[in-house]
Amino acid sequence: MALKKQLSITVVNQAGEGAKLCAMLMETGVNIEAISVCEFTEGGVVRLVVDDDRAAVKLLRERGYAVLVRVVISIVMENRPGALGEAMGALARRGHNVNYCYGSVSPGSSRAMIVFAVSDPMQADLLFR
Repeated sequence: MALKKQLSITVVNQAGEGAKLCAMLMETGVNIEAISVCEFTEGGVVRLVVDDDRAAVKLLRERGYAVLVRVVISIVMENRPGALGEAMGALARRGHNVNYCYGSVSPGSSRAMIVFAVSDPMQADLLFR
């Protein structure tokens, strides 16, 4: 469990935009730990959790991207049926609204990582320590 900074970047909805973002971050040595892409008609929002948020924000803003920084929580949990529901239930019982979440697991892995955008990430973080 960890507090992380998520970067939300508005992009145009066209082929190659994601590759361009990834290449820019790679050139600066920034590693992407989690990603979510939500599209709408003419654009989209790319949400990133990276290993060096300051360097990423500086680079992206220098390149003309609008970047919103939000504190989120990242939970590494067991990869088993019910684990995600238990985490969401624990948040709900303490009154934390989950605005959205995203995550992944490698096939065969015993652990999964989920990123949660919640109403109060600082307090929610305490639940999982």
